[in-house]
Amino acid sequence: EAKDHGEGGSIVGAALKGRRILVVDDVITAGTAIRESMDIIRSAEATLAGVVVAIDRQERGRDSSLSAIQEIERQHGTPVVAVVTLDNVVEYLQEQGGELGAMAGAMEEYRREYGAA
Repeated sequence: EAKDHGEGGSIVGAALKGRRILVVDDVITAGTAIRESMDIIRSAEATLAGVVVAIDRQERGRDSSLSAIQEIERQHGTPVVAVVTLDNVVEYLQEQGGELGAMAGAMEEYRREYGAA
């Protein structure tokens, strides 16, 4: 989405034309923002090299039982790499036990409702 603060606009930094672009985002939910980024990159005559996200919540995508990340990889032939996954977070919380371990249970419930197969 276009920003009205900082440098403003849809793109921050150098012109995209002819460049390979790495998209960095905090999270992918349905993949809408990444798809929009891909359209901007293509229209700027650049090439998407890949996507890095801070966390993969491992949620179902919008059109299948695949995760949103798996959908993006398949539909656009682009690698998507997550720094950490929901599985990693749940495992860590379970290892910590106590109050943190209790949070893992709530996350497991969330995953049962929204998680990819």
